[in-house]
Amino acid sequence: MATKKRGSQEIRSQAKKTKAERQVHRPPGSRKNMAIPNWMLPLLIIVSFISFIPVLQAGFVSLDDNEYVTNNPFMNAAHLKELLITPLQGNYHPLTMLSLYLNHLISGDNAWSYHLLNLLLHLVNCVLVFRLAILLGNKNVVIAFTTAILFAIHPMRVESVAWISERKDVLYGLFFLAGLISYIKYVDTQSKKQYALTIIFLLLSLVSKPAAVIFPVTLFCVDLLRKRKFNFKLVIEKIPFFILAMGMGILTMVGQKEAGATGIANFTMVTKILFGFYGIMMYMIKFIAPFNLAVFYRYPAGNESLSPAYYIAPVFFVLLAVIIFYSFKKTRVPAFGISFYLVNLLLVLQLIPVGSAVISERYTYIPYIGLFFIVGWLIDRYAKNNINRSFVIIAPVSILLMVLTWKQSSVWQTSATLWDNAIKNHPSYKAYANRAKLLRDEKNYDLSLEYFKEAIRLNIDDYESYNNRGNVYFDMKKYDLAEIDYRHSIALRPDYYQAMDNLGSQFAMRGLYDSALKYFNLALKFGPDYKTSYGNRGLLYMQLNRFDEAIKDWQKYLGFGPGNGGSFSEADVHSMIGECYQALKKYQQSLESFNKAIEMQPNVADYYLKRAISYKELQNLDAAKKDALVAKNAGLTIPDDLAKALGIQ
Repeated sequence: MATKKRGSQEIRSQAKKTKAERQVHRPPGSRKNMAIPNWMLPLLIIVSFISFIPVLQAGFVSLDDNEYVTNNPFMNAAHLKELLITPLQGNYHPLTMLSLYLNHLISGDNAWSYHLLNLLLHLVNCVLVFRLAILLGNKNVVIAFTTAILFAIHPMRVESVAWISERKDVLYGLFFLAGLISYIKYVDTQSKKQYALTIIFLLLSLVSKPAAVIFPVTLFCVDLLRKRKFNFKLVIEKIPFFILAMGMGILTMVGQKEAGATGIANFTMVTKILFGFYGIMMYMIKFIAPFNLAVFYRYPAGNESLSPAYYIAPVFFVLLAVIIFYSFKKTRVPAFGISFYLVNLLLVLQLIPVGSAVISERYTYIPYIGLFFIVGWLIDRYAKNNINRSFVIIAPVSILLMVLTWKQSSVWQTSATLWDNAIKNHPSYKAYANRAKLLRDEKNYDLSLEYFKEAIRLNIDDYESYNNRGNVYFDMKKYDLAEIDYRHSIALRPDYYQAMDNLGSQFAMRGLYDSALKYFNLALKFGPDYKTSYGNRGLLYMQLNRFDEAIKDWQKYLGFGPGNGGSFSEADVHSMIGECYQALKKYQQSLESFNKAIEMQPNVADYYLKRAISYKELQNLDAAKKDALVAKNAGLTIPDDLAKALGIQ
């Protein structure tokens, strides 16, 4: 009898345990499970691919793509190590840079392979979101498909997929999602393998984009939905994730500070907090009504007051908090979805200022998953777990989103279409300024000036636009007007060494060498690593016959290595050093410099002509004649005295 009693107790205990497990692992409101239809994932992938077809015809754009790819001096095998260890724009993301390097091996400066890989990564992420939603929703296919299809084709995805430099978004998203999936499996099975996989996926996500530092906090959102009891063990299991996240966080903060990407001038702490609430509200509005999208959403300019939306935003946040609170009593799905949304937005709400935009569409790539999950849950409640009934809502919404995403993808075709769209939908000083720079490149100076004028009107503190408008005047040889704009730029930002260098250049063009030298020196005082100023001052020293000082500046220029600004090739610099040594009658040293220049660029005839002069002075007439003939055959005119000395007709 005792044995029978103990057996009954064990059965009752097991029954209670099973019931508890069902309560923990099954989200409130879920209904009976269904097998995943065979057509569902192929449909998801096909619809997603079709929506983004225009990006496959897009090129690079004038928004970081030059720094990341086209003008990146490390984008070759000789500098692969530097590519992987050097922060870019204050961010350390070696895996992203490696992926771009592989694209460069495939198609060089042709953008097709970059866009294709971005799209393929997004398609993989769509499948991962489906898998994640299946696990979160207890195998509810209506919730999972709705979440995945909305994630796949929402127009707010376009910036992350169509922008080559934002490869980090789709790549970090892949490992972020994989990490969430493995974490849920760990929660369900307590498998050490799944726990270890979660750590690995987090590490891969972190080295793809530092935004992954929020991953450990996101795990608590999953715990909330699973109704895991908050205790010491729950915190302890997150420690390895927090350690990795903190390491990358510190590295990123240092990098952002050094790159000058942190800090918003002229705004109080209260205003910055309002920016955070505004972001929460505006991202939600764009979630519901993804219209009039733009690549840049500006902060309020220094000469305008905040709009009423900034003051409404805190009230909106309170409403979200109330929904979360009451959601705990009935079902935790809204609480989970909104918490997931808020947590993953936390680092981009400008509470810790980064960048120059109050909101950015790419920041919603992961956060929106929480909101998509809520929508899936609501549709499932309406459809009562009936797939056909759910498609009454999903189908028309998906068609609308596909059209909007297709149109928004087309915006990224060229730099001009990108900034024209921004000017149309969300006019800002940055949109006008970037369009103006493109017009300058096209030598459409009059229209460029008009766009810079509008940029300055929208933001009277835009010191960069004053400097860039000065560059247009410089190109037009209106040096007096260029000087006015350069000085205005420096007045707005007294340490703006780029404008000081430009001011020096326009003085040099006017023959005012003392003033030019003054501003080149000033530029290097505030920007001691500004490579361009060493080059400009080196030229000025040569003009002033101060060749020893010129050599020092050119050697400093070379010390920065490839890239890092500057408009002269290494071969040109070696050639100019050779000219300086010639002027100092140090012909052997000049010969060494010309040899280096020719070794780097053997097809430049001018180098041979200059080397011929050094050979002549060193009495090596055969070598001098050989070089002079190379130059002559390339179409260069041989100076009479050199031709006579070498017997060249």
